[in-house]
Amino acid sequence: MSDAQPPPQKLFRQEALEYHARPEARGSLLRVMPGWTHAVWWLVVALVVVGGVGLALVDINDYARGPVLVRVKGMEEVTATVGGRVSRVLVRRGEQVRAGQPLVELYAGSETADRERMKEEFRTRLAMWLLEPLNVESRQALTTLRAQLELTEARRGERVLKAPCDGQVGEVRVREQQFLTAGELVVSLVRGGAEAWAVALVPGQYRPMLRPGQPLRMELTGFPYAWQSLQVASVSDELVGPAEVRRFLGPGVGDAITLDEGPVVLVEARLPRETFESDGETYAYHPGMAGEAWVKVRARNGWLTLLPVLELLGKRRD
Repeated sequence: MSDAQPPPQKLFRQEALEYHARPEARGSLLRVMPGWTHAVWWLVVALVVVGGVGLALVDINDYARGPVLVRVKGMEEVTATVGGRVSRVLVRRGEQVRAGQPLVELYAGSETADRERMKEEFRTRLAMWLLEPLNVESRQALTTLRAQLELTEARRGERVLKAPCDGQVGEVRVREQQFLTAGELVVSLVRGGAEAWAVALVPGQYRPMLRPGQPLRMELTGFPYAWQSLQVASVSDELVGPAEVRRFLGPGVGDAITLDEGPVVLVEARLPRETFESDGETYAYHPGMAGEAWVKVRARNGWLTLLPVLELLGKRRD
């Protein structure tokens, strides 16, 4: 046997040594297309310039926003003077009525019975006085009965709600057999020549900026994008709270909106027409219709709106 040792193995493979012995080839890390970068660069510059010029030339409007309601000026609201149950409803919506015409009757059983009893007693006393005209006691009793009879007639008259003026029946809020309390709204009457108005309730912080003649934009609930362009006709001098607003709007309309806590300003604008259009259809305004209103209070430069600190720096420089 031969004691020859095997040849030693190389530490690196021959392929690796050959690759390492090749001359070094350097490549670029990022290959850039000059035409594309130049185009994007000038596009960005153009957009910045156009945006800056646009902000300098365009004014951005500030709006006082709040809920709005449709009201009819010239409407009379008939309320119950006493409590009771409705016996008959004598009118319908849209009907023309005259002043003094009965609208709703309440049950008057006890008042009618008292009147009949007083009338019968009055007749008896009157007959006794005619037989003895000089009887002082009969004359005094007759005078007392006459006053009591007039009182019972007045009480019975309170059970009949009558129209306070000529007009057209707007809303009938009651039905037969319904129980009413004193002060509850029963019927609304629209006088001749009545006008529809929009009453906006905007936050009180905008009161110094509000004045008649400002543009007002209104959108009614249920009619999206059916904008109504109006003009402010009057602005309340005082700020009022939610309770006072509901008292001003009345029992029939005051509960139709939800007010946030805090004082508000009443802004009124007259509706130029009795109807409005939405999606090609024509609709009529009705009292109590609610929506949203925007009153333009001021216009500010675009740069001042984007960077309010510019306005502060300008004031300090002045």
